[in-house]
Amino acid sequence: MHDRTRRTVLTLGCLGLMGASLSLAACSDRPEVQRSVAQVQRAVGEGAQGALAQRPARQPLPVALEESAVQNAPSLNGAVPAILPRAAEIPVSALPRLHPDGDAVAFDSDRNHQDVTTARSNGRLGVAWHDASEGMWFASTDLQGRPAAAPVQLRAIVSEEEGLSAPAVVAAGDAFGVAWVDAENGRVRFQMVGADGASRGASTIVHEGLTDPRSVALVYNGREFAVAARLGEGVYFTRVDAQGHRLDVGQLFAEGESVDGVESVRWDGRAWSVAFSVAREGAVERREQRVTNARSMALHLSRRVPAPLFM
Repeated sequence: MHDRTRRTVLTLGCLGLMGASLSLAACSDRPEVQRSVAQVQRAVGEGAQGALAQRPARQPLPVALEESAVQNAPSLNGAVPAILPRAAEIPVSALPRLHPDGDAVAFDSDRNHQDVTTARSNGRLGVAWHDASEGMWFASTDLQGRPAAAPVQLRAIVSEEEGLSAPAVVAAGDAFGVAWVDAENGRVRFQMVGADGASRGASTIVHEGLTDPRSVALVYNGREFAVAARLGEGVYFTRVDAQGHRLDVGQLFAEGESVDGVESVRWDGRAWSVAFSVAREGAVERREQRVTNARSMALHLSRRVPAPLFM
């Protein structure tokens, strides 16, 4: 507004002085008139230069506007906010972001940290995840989620035919057991990791040749681990030692049936039992399979629960 007013006054002043100059020019043959015309022209020139000198320098327009500034400025309705840069992604080899979850902590999944799962031991958290292109990772933290050591890679993807997903973690004394599936190769893998985050030996193949393994449950009873893998059809169960070696031939429950999920794996002091649900004839049937030993089993059925049907 100040610039516009100054320019208006200057223009009117110039027009007035030019009018006076023209009037005097009619009598320009008189010496005093010629002196007056020269004085008017000099005054106009000085006035214009002074006005230009006093005008404030024009500030450059901002290259980009933040979205909040656009939203809060009524005169910028319809303006397109600048695209701000995305926050830097956390590297695969770093812990995922964590956030408080009541008295505990939880970790956020992202493109580099998928299927994040945890288990609590004495003063430690075991955290496992996988990424889309490199492999399976593990980290040991304190109970507030602060790293106790640098994360370690438990398994690297060595070919395009290999896929690592759905890790499970369980505390085992001063260590953690980790299991996951390699669906492309029909495998379930196992790895022991110390509470300090260091791998204990190499990962082992618990079983190979399974049909469409999708997830795995892992439980420790103080002497051995129980592994229950949900398949596309059926549930695979076996026991392994601390080195990841299978202790029996492995067994398949609900063979040929669509398994909705593995709900629990329990040790009752004498035997293992596996609870899972099967989708059958429009209903979800919950079953509990008790494994008395490697070759004898007792099957218990619970009542059927109607399952939602999707068209």
